[in-house]
Amino acid sequence: MEPENPLHTRINYLYFGIYCLFLVLMSASSVFAKENLSGSRIFFFLYAAGQALLETSLFIFFGWLLRKFTNRMTFFFFIGATFAFFILHILDFLMDRILDLSVWGTISVFVINETFNNFLYLLDASGIPIWTWILLFGALAALPLLGILLYKISEVITERRPLLLRLEVFPIAFFCLPAALFFWDFSGSRLIHPNTYTAFLQSLPWKFTFLEPANVTLSHLNPLLSPPEEQQLLAAIENQNFTLNKKPNIYLFVIESLRTDILTEKVAPHLFAFQKTTAPAELTLSNANASHLSWFSIFHSQFSHNWNFLQQKNWKMGSAPLNMLKKLGYQIRLYSSAQLGYYGMEKLLFGENNHLVDSFQTFHHTSTLSASETDAQTLRALQKDLSENPSLQEGQLFIIFWDATHFDYSWPKNWAPKFTPFANELAYFKAFYSHAKIELIKNRYRNAFNYMDSLFGEFISKVPNKKEAVIIVTGDHGEEFFEHGHLFHGSHLTHEQTSVPLLMKFGENTPTSPRKIISQIDIFPSLLDYLTGTVPQYLQGQSIFREELWPFAAISRFNAGRTPYEFCLHNGKHKLVAQFSNRTNILNSKTIQIVSLSGKDDKTLPDSHDNIPAWVEQEFGAALKRLFP
Repeated sequence: MEPENPLHTRINYLYFGIYCLFLVLMSASSVFAKENLSGSRIFFFLYAAGQALLETSLFIFFGWLLRKFTNRMTFFFFIGATFAFFILHILDFLMDRILDLSVWGTISVFVINETFNNFLYLLDASGIPIWTWILLFGALAALPLLGILLYKISEVITERRPLLLRLEVFPIAFFCLPAALFFWDFSGSRLIHPNTYTAFLQSLPWKFTFLEPANVTLSHLNPLLSPPEEQQLLAAIENQNFTLNKKPNIYLFVIESLRTDILTEKVAPHLFAFQKTTAPAELTLSNANASHLSWFSIFHSQFSHNWNFLQQKNWKMGSAPLNMLKKLGYQIRLYSSAQLGYYGMEKLLFGENNHLVDSFQTFHHTSTLSASETDAQTLRALQKDLSENPSLQEGQLFIIFWDATHFDYSWPKNWAPKFTPFANELAYFKAFYSHAKIELIKNRYRNAFNYMDSLFGEFISKVPNKKEAVIIVTGDHGEEFFEHGHLFHGSHLTHEQTSVPLLMKFGENTPTSPRKIISQIDIFPSLLDYLTGTVPQYLQGQSIFREELWPFAAISRFNAGRTPYEFCLHNGKHKLVAQFSNRTNILNSKTIQIVSLSGKDDKTLPDSHDNIPAWVEQEFGAALKRLFP
């Protein structure tokens, strides 16, 4: 019942008080849990509290309007919506903590802008069975009913001790709270470092402030280097003529979520020993922090931000380097535990109807068959083909995708894990982790890494003509364990997410002079140079057999099925992270906004550069000239 005095309203202070309190606590937890960031925490905590109070006030006011001027059904529908909104805030908190994505960004990136098939691939990549997702979505759909029930229960309690609120409080709150936020923003925004602002912004309930710190921009750039045209590439390949004296077998391993610093003698003794026979480099990097972007750079030897342009053009020829190898007389044989249909990459890499692949064998893991077991199946299939078919002793490119090191980091049930104790499969989706809990997750990752290494050891011990064989091993990207506040990959272009092993052994002619930087884009230029003595000009990578003319790496950040708009330039000592001004069409961007400048350890450089554009030109001018020729 409404109170008798029309200038007052009775509110359910228990329901809305808990709503506001939890919103403040979640934002505070997110702000104060950000690792490796300093300063500005109080500013963002108070800003989050102001937004939480304003949101709660709006809900109370609209609830009063609906209850006074509409029917009960409409009012309780609104209450159910407020509870659903509350649950979204909780999911938002978890997504920010794990992947640096807001729940709204997650819905946009993974649902609205995805095809149904890609959405299913993403659910499958989570490692959670589809039936579990169906139950979860069903539970989410029923949450508004739970909210209505909780409101009615709390209303019974508050009616015993009613709280009357004067109506004029609402217009005062709706004016004073935004004004206070604006003035608080005005006083603090000039003192906040842009990199810190970007990190803490995700902790706010509404993901924005009235004012932003000024970011440094680089303007008047030339247009971004355009991706190649399919017909031009086909013509260039057709016009190249080479003869090979011999055609050694090539074995290319692309392994999921492989972190460089975990490749130690204790964790991966076989890869550790193999590494001593491969081309040395001071730094080996992926060209993206997500699988499909990295796969594109590996097999196309193109900057990873180009991948979506080729998809939009309905690219049919597949990988240009693979087309070149086919022309040189190589057969291509594929053994995959990974889902290559992810974002339509199967067609983009291997051509329409996989016409570049002579043998296509996939072993997809399911809820009853782990990735480690399907990895083993790929190895058995490869060994069977090599042992039973003598014609496969030369002139073959074997491509092997392994997936056990993807979360939830698996190994067979009959495999004795070396690193104990370790986390269970459900330990990832939590908001807070002690150092001990993080170490349990890392132990689980180490065990998967160790099992994968045992498969590689079995391969290397039995591979025919090992001295002459070309063997290349790389990870698609790295993996983070809260070193910078997040878990897994795809969230930031940090060292842990982008530094991968890149091991290349070219028979007995492997280069021994160390390179400054090698990235995935350099794999096929090096391979084709080794076989033919020539690097095709249509490839954007460099050969490790030639002078290092471009000692940089360009790395794109995951943006789901859309074109990446954030990228990193790395020169081995410093990193520049920037965003294209035109996020929807980066080819039209003549301005980039600098997100951060850091050392290779991701520590933000001090603001000691009086002229940042001049410093950027000195450190990254050659890289920018290549991207914006």
